[in-house]
Formats: sequence, C-alpha cells, structure tokens
Amino acid sequence: MNCPNCHSEDVRRSRRSGPREGIALRLKHQAPYRCQHCATRFIAREDAATALQRQLSFADYLGLRGWSRRFFSDRVILGGLTSLLLLLVIGVFFSVAVGWINPFTLLARNV
Repeated sequence: MNCPNCHSEDVRRSRRSGPREGIALRLKHQAPYRCQHCATRFIAREDAATALQRQLSFADYLGLRGWSRRFFSDRVILGGLTSLLLLLVIGVFFSVAVGWINPFTLLARNV
C-alpha cells in the first residue's frame, strides 16, 4: 500500500478516532493508515489477512481509547447489558403481577 500524498510504502495502521469512525469504518471494511514519511493520515481498504488475525473486543467496535477503553472492558460492557436486560425482565414481571399490563389482551388478535 502506498501513501496517496507522497507515494511512500512506509505506511502503518493508525488508531480509529472515536466511536463514529470505529463503527463506520468496520462496516465498510476500511481502516485508517498513516504515512511514516509525510505523516498523512488516510483511509483505505483493510487487508483481509490482517483483519482475520486481529481479535476485536467490544471496546474496539465502539472505537474507545484511553481511560474509557481501560474502564469499559468486555466484562463491564457485557455486565451492563445483562443488568439492563435483567431490570427489563423484572419490570415486565411486576407490571404483569400488579395488573398494569394484561398479557391476554396483548396476545388476542382483533380480526
């Protein structure tokens, strides 16, 4: 791969900047690169070989860096999602138990 500015072959992968760039580029199978010669940062198609070798965490998919990457590990993200799901199930259970939601009207079809 060559730099689009100076056509040098001394190109390295660059970090993704923020969640928006991280998610958008992954969906397009693209990655940011930086030229070591002229310091130009550009986006190009990700090599299939390097994409298969890397194991991505949830923090990678969200594009987190720095303290947020250290704080939001895979366990913290999965634990938070599990806690939210558990609270949702408990809320629905109590709503049905108290009578705020009638499950029979939700299942009945008005034809």
